[in-house]
Amino acid sequence: MASIPQSTTQEPPTVIRTLRVRLYPGTAANGRYLEQLAGACRFAWNHVLAGHETDYRTWKAAGKPGEGPGSPTFFTLGRRFTQLRNASGHEWLQDYSYEIVRYACKYLGDAYAAFLDPDRPDHGRPQYKARHYTKPVFTLPSRVRIEDGSLYIPKRGWMRLGPIHRYADGKPLTVRCRQGSEGKQPKWYACIVFEVPVDYPDVCPPAADGAVGVDRNVGQATDSTGEVHALPDTTVEDAKIKRYQRKMARQQKGTHRRRRAGGKLRKLQHRKARRRDNATHQISRQVADTAHTVVLEDLNTKAMTKSAKGTVEKPGRNVKQKAGLNRAILASGWGQLERKLGSRTRPASCGLSILPTLRRPAANAGTPPSQTDRRRRCSRAGPAGSGRTPTTMRRSTSWCGRDFRPCPFRPAGLGLLHGEERSLPGRPQGRPKGLPRPVNRICVVSHRI
Repeated sequence: MASIPQSTTQEPPTVIRTLRVRLYPGTAANGRYLEQLAGACRFAWNHVLAGHETDYRTWKAAGKPGEGPGSPTFFTLGRRFTQLRNASGHEWLQDYSYEIVRYACKYLGDAYAAFLDPDRPDHGRPQYKARHYTKPVFTLPSRVRIEDGSLYIPKRGWMRLGPIHRYADGKPLTVRCRQGSEGKQPKWYACIVFEVPVDYPDVCPPAADGAVGVDRNVGQATDSTGEVHALPDTTVEDAKIKRYQRKMARQQKGTHRRRRAGGKLRKLQHRKARRRDNATHQISRQVADTAHTVVLEDLNTKAMTKSAKGTVEKPGRNVKQKAGLNRAILASGWGQLERKLGSRTRPASCGLSILPTLRRPAANAGTPPSQTDRRRRCSRAGPAGSGRTPTTMRRSTSWCGRDFRPCPFRPAGLGLLHGEERSLPGRPQGRPKGLPRPVNRICVVSHRI
C-alpha cells in the first residue's frame, strides 16, 4: 500500500486579537430576543449554581458519604444544564441555542476553579446573578459566522455589525455580545476574538526576549523604557457626575425627574468606566508587545485604599485627604492593568512576574542588606558596603520615576535593563522644593518571583 505523502509546508504562526464593534439588532423584536437569550444564560447560571450548592450542603450534612456531588467543572455542570433543559416545565429553553446557553456553565466552572484555587485568595464563592444588577450578556463559543458585515445569531438570523477596521481577514473564534447602555433602545456591542497570522499588517509580532518593568502610579503607568502611559483625563465627567449627584440629593424619591437624573448619572459613570477600560486595554497591549517578560510590583490595593477614619477611641487623621487619594488610586485601574497584562502575556508564551514590595523589618534597622537577604539593589544606590540601606535609599532615589526614568530592576539571571545608567553628577539629593511627592519611590525589589 502506497504511503500518503505528508505536506512539508507549515502553517504560519498566529496570534489572538479581540475587536469590539457595535451590534445593531435592527428591530425591537431582535433586541428583545437578545435580552431573552441573555436572560436564559442567567437562568442557567442561577439554576445550576443552586443545584450544586444544594447537593453539596446535603452531602456535607450527611457526613460526606461516598464521592459527593463531584467537582464543579464545565463537564459536570453542563450535565446539570442538559437535565434542566430536558425536564418538564423548561421547554422554553429549547427556543434558544443549546450551545450558547450551556456555555454559561463554562464561566461558572471557571468561577469555582478560581474560588478553590489557594493561590487566588481574592476570588470568593460564585454568587447568583440578579436581573436588575447584571448586564445582559451571552457568548457564541464556536462556529461564528460573519459575512458581509453581519453576525449570525443561531435560531434568530443575521444582525448587522459596525465597521470592522482591523482583522477583517482573520478567522473569528468566539463572540461575546453585551448590552452597553440602558433605555428604550439600548446599545449592543460584540467583542469578536480573531485568529490572525503574525505577519498581519496590524499585528506586532511578540518579542522573543527582553523584559520590561511597569510602575503603576496615580493616573499613569511608567515602564522601564522611559515611556509614560497616561490614563485619560476625566475632569469633565467628574464635574458632571458631582453635579447630578447633588441634583439627585435634592429631588424627591420616586419622581420622574429623579429617575431621569439617575439615568444621566449612570450614563456618565458608564462613559468614564469605558474610557478607563479602553486605556488599560491599549496600555497592556503596548507593554505586552514591547518585551517577552513583564514585571509588576505586587501592590495590595485593598489595603492601600482602606479608609483612615479609625474608631471612636482612636479617630483617624486627614480622613478627607485619604478618601481623595483612595478615589484617585481606584480610578487608575491598577487591577485592570494587571489582569489584562496577564491575559495578554500567556498566549504569546511570555510571562508576567509579580514582585512583592520589599519592607525591611524594624529589628534590622541600620544594618546593610546581607548576601542571604536575596535582595537586588538599585543601580543608583551606590556600591555595596556603603551603608546605604533600603531605608536610606528612599530619599536619594526619589528621582526614580520623577524624571520618568524608572529604576532598572530585574529578577536574577535577567541582567539590568539599563546597566549603564548611573547617578547623574550634580543631581540634587532628595526631592526639590515645589515638586509633589512621588507615589512609589522605593527602588528595591525582591529577588523571589
